[in-house]
Amino acid sequence: MARILFLVHRYPHPPNKGDKIRAFHIVEHLLKSHDVAIGFTVTPGDSEPDMAWARSFSGAYCGRVSTHSRMMQAGLAAFTGESMSVAAFRHTGLKRWVAREIAESKPDLLFLYSSAMAQYVPEGVPFVLDFVDVDSEKWRQYGDTQPVAKRWFYRMEARRLLAFDRTQAARARAALFVSDDEKRIFDRLSPETAAKHVAIANGVDMAFFDPRKVQARANDAPTIVFVGMMDYWPNIDAVSWFANAILPLVRLSHARVRFQIVGARPTAAVRALGAAPGVEVTGAVDDVRPYVAAADVVVAPLRIARGIQNKVLEGMAMARPVVTTSGALEGINAVDGRDLLTGNTEAELAAAVVRVLDGRAPQDLGAAARAFVLGHHEWSANLGKLDEVVAHALAAD
Repeated sequence: MARILFLVHRYPHPPNKGDKIRAFHIVEHLLKSHDVAIGFTVTPGDSEPDMAWARSFSGAYCGRVSTHSRMMQAGLAAFTGESMSVAAFRHTGLKRWVAREIAESKPDLLFLYSSAMAQYVPEGVPFVLDFVDVDSEKWRQYGDTQPVAKRWFYRMEARRLLAFDRTQAARARAALFVSDDEKRIFDRLSPETAAKHVAIANGVDMAFFDPRKVQARANDAPTIVFVGMMDYWPNIDAVSWFANAILPLVRLSHARVRFQIVGARPTAAVRALGAAPGVEVTGAVDDVRPYVAAADVVVAPLRIARGIQNKVLEGMAMARPVVTTSGALEGINAVDGRDLLTGNTEAELAAAVVRVLDGRAPQDLGAAARAFVLGHHEWSANLGKLDEVVAHALAAD
């Protein structure tokens, strides 16, 4: 049993959003074989952390950072040449705690979730770094799609973050990614560290996302559902595009159809979509499963997507027909027309949704979706590779 210090940029409990889900399951997996201490940060926008979970570890540190402080640190970085993504997650108390843990408990290995956590690791201390996604590519995509006035800003962050990430990958004993696609991207961007890159796919808690255990909400009309954090730009763009450009095409043949946008912290732009007839913005809900279980179609019309989309896997696990863009299928090798339906234009996505609503999609589409997730995205199977990575990192000493 090794002593592992796990550092994560956001407290992963409860596991109710993308980055927290992966971090939570990795921690739970490590706890089966190792002694784990955890350090993390939270902001007022996060739900109050359930510290009972953290107290079950052999050591834990919670660094509270105000939204204002995070924004100030990121803003200053824009003028100092540092990556804003790294500066935003700087916390003096967490830094002191890490130094004390290294000196006193002498961990055998550090496990870092997100590259920003690498700023806390002194030279010579061994660590494994889970990049999850190639985040610099997200910033580059923003730089290609946002208004001209913002493009230079996003492209600058893409360059700075990539430079930081390459440096940290060189220091790490292993660099993890959520899919083979993300790994190949970083292979290309950081060829000097490619031998360390490992893809470990996300999974789904199939016992939790089990339609047999969920009471579906009652809907009085055909319902299309999108699930996601609604202050995240790719999600905002997706629901705005669907509500404004795709939903009107669907309504040409299904006038009563409803579009539910389910997710916490909707921005003003998202809330405004709810003013349109048949569009509902729920805000935060206690449990997304009853909404998904009642959906005639689950949609993921993402035009900007990095890594594996949990919303796609969870919709499939709930045995619902899923309609998505091909970009949102990175790392999910589902078959179009068998496990789900895809489209990349407004007309293609609308046609796929109508195909389901008309009953012209395969009758077993939902069942095939769940079977696919069971066969390819169970956590226990996917995290088996993590044991090999940790063992190799420990043996390197």
